[in-house]
Amino acid sequence: MDETLTIFEGDPHYGKYALKVWGPFQLLENVGQGGFGEVYRAFDTVLEREVALKLLLPRVSSQESQEREILREARLLAKVRHPNVVSVYGVDTHEGRVGFWSDFVRGRTLTSVLSMQGPFGPREAALVGIDLCKALAAVHAAGLLHRDIKTSNAMREEGGRILLMDFGLSLDENDHHGLGGTPAYMAPELFGGGQASVASDIYALGVLLYHLLTAKYPVDAPTLPEFAALHQTNQRRSLYEERTDVPDQLVGVIETATRRNPAVRFQSAGQMLSALSESLGTGSSQVALQSSSPRRKRTYWWLAIPSVVFLGAVVWFTPARHMIPFLPSGTVASGAGAHASYQKAQEYLDKYYQPHNLDKAIAGFRQTVALDPQFALAYGGLCRAYYIEYRNNQTPELLNDAQSACTKALDLDRGLASVHVTSGMLYTLMTDKNSLAQQELDAALALDKRNPEVYGALGELYAKEGRSDDVEPAYQTAQDLAPGDWRWPKQLGDFFRDNGRFEDAVKQYRIAVGLTPDNSRVWNNLGIAYRRQSKFQDAQEAFQRAIQLDPASSYLLNLGAVLEQVGKYPEAVSLYLQASQMDPSDYLTLGNLASAYDRIPGDRDKAHENYLKAIALAEEERKKQPNDATLLSALGSYYATIGVADKGLPLLRQAVALEPDNPQVLYRAAEGHELLHDRDEALRLIGKALERKYSLEALKRNPEMAALIADRRFAAIAAKNQ
Repeated sequence: MDETLTIFEGDPHYGKYALKVWGPFQLLENVGQGGFGEVYRAFDTVLEREVALKLLLPRVSSQESQEREILREARLLAKVRHPNVVSVYGVDTHEGRVGFWSDFVRGRTLTSVLSMQGPFGPREAALVGIDLCKALAAVHAAGLLHRDIKTSNAMREEGGRILLMDFGLSLDENDHHGLGGTPAYMAPELFGGGQASVASDIYALGVLLYHLLTAKYPVDAPTLPEFAALHQTNQRRSLYEERTDVPDQLVGVIETATRRNPAVRFQSAGQMLSALSESLGTGSSQVALQSSSPRRKRTYWWLAIPSVVFLGAVVWFTPARHMIPFLPSGTVASGAGAHASYQKAQEYLDKYYQPHNLDKAIAGFRQTVALDPQFALAYGGLCRAYYIEYRNNQTPELLNDAQSACTKALDLDRGLASVHVTSGMLYTLMTDKNSLAQQELDAALALDKRNPEVYGALGELYAKEGRSDDVEPAYQTAQDLAPGDWRWPKQLGDFFRDNGRFEDAVKQYRIAVGLTPDNSRVWNNLGIAYRRQSKFQDAQEAFQRAIQLDPASSYLLNLGAVLEQVGKYPEAVSLYLQASQMDPSDYLTLGNLASAYDRIPGDRDKAHENYLKAIALAEEERKKQPNDATLLSALGSYYATIGVADKGLPLLRQAVALEPDNPQVLYRAAEGHELLHDRDEALRLIGKALERKYSLEALKRNPEMAALIADRRFAAIAAKNQ
């Protein structure tokens, strides 16, 4: 077969359904197979011209469905009139087969050209991209999506014109089809059940340009599940590493087009066209793109395109983390050093649950903004990292640092949706800032309505506001939008756990550990849920797994609490001592150590000594967090244990007033009142704790509560809450 006549090459079905005539058309040559049918070079005997004839393959079961599919495709094509799009002339049915005919273009597919000449030069690839952007803009202007942009569906005519063809997977923007396309070119959101969109076509076009430059794909795998997994973890090849001679401007265009979060990509083919033109020096900034330009010369460029979103579908999202953003108007593009630093920091942040990764992320983002003080995304990453660190240890300075970083990021670019998300989460942590939190999350939602992080943050805000009916749907939406992200089942599990739905919590945590088996935080939360169900063996195994991954003091503390509950007091003491050595300032560890010593005959003096140490540490912490109900209930119970009623009782009452529905706070308060010989109040509080799903089995294992349990009034309370 003459290579110059090839439209589609290398298909094993060539000639399998070959015909000699079809209606008024003489079929001269079977030249390929597209999405729904075979393509022939044919001669139109009526108008006496050569055409490309596409016939639906016989594999479609009924003539009615054949006609429906081919008519759909022909009508879609007929809507588009553009020099860079193959035009359709007509559609008909003959010989029991449906077909349509269009221009027959003599030339080669870009796949064929790439195979023959090797990777394209930067300027050549950019020129191809410009023509395809023009074609795609015409497709989208007609209200259509292509859905299968790739090098084998783009052709270079003998005269050099680039044509977009094969609309076998096209659909109206309002049409809703299932998963379709070529996996290497499919946008990440499609693997998660998202719908095809202008953004997914833009992504495919970016992949096409990447492929022309490298003969590789940014994401490549043998199966669909493996593609989905790579997209979820954002594992992709770097264009910078594959081609050191491609100028920064063109790299920025391609990596913006292929960002993981669709809201971060170019919002139209026209915007991508402008960016490519700019890279060629045909735009207003007149920066020439030369394939021989040195790799890491510092380059600046300005483009009026929508703002880049930090941590899109990450972190968040997942963050467009391995790509260099093509920055919006007024923003200076960062150099290679800053980008490399940002990318590494983001990788650490993506797995912040691993030991020391959060510290490395913070250091990396700081280095990035030192290299480029205008790098808005890096300030956004720093904001998120500080936020997570603040959640870990409640240091007020970290909250201030996080706010400062968020403010700087948004000053540089108000269009960073995930920075608005982080800002909203920061306000959620503060007292009387719910309206500001809602305002920030509304801004994020306006920028990216499919960002799962927004819904996760809304879930936290709704929980704080007591809007219990809205919490679960918000978390579920986040999980539906990003089913491969561990954070959403973890957050939903936390919500279930805090509301006494321990079985539901366990199910969600099991999903999360299935997604990230190296995640010590989720294993720890799973252990807590099992402990609340009094499934102590399961809890012990979960905590042990968390400790294997990260021997953190909090995990040692939790495992020690389980061992204490099952009467293994010496083993619990050993774990508490290890935890205390790791974090000498933790009042909870010393309080638990004192409790365990109190259970061991002959160690009462050690118990008293450690209660006094725990009280001293908790009092210092109370100065920083005077309204922390968990802290107040623990401190009140320590005072009650050593018999100091005048200090213990006010703290217990304050804790209950602050969080009257927290079962842990209620239990601590009940225990304190029991130790101070106020049985009536202890029974009232324990009844409320049990109503809120505090574990009856855990209560029965506490020797300090044995007398209360023996009280005849307790039986009625327990029966009521079975």
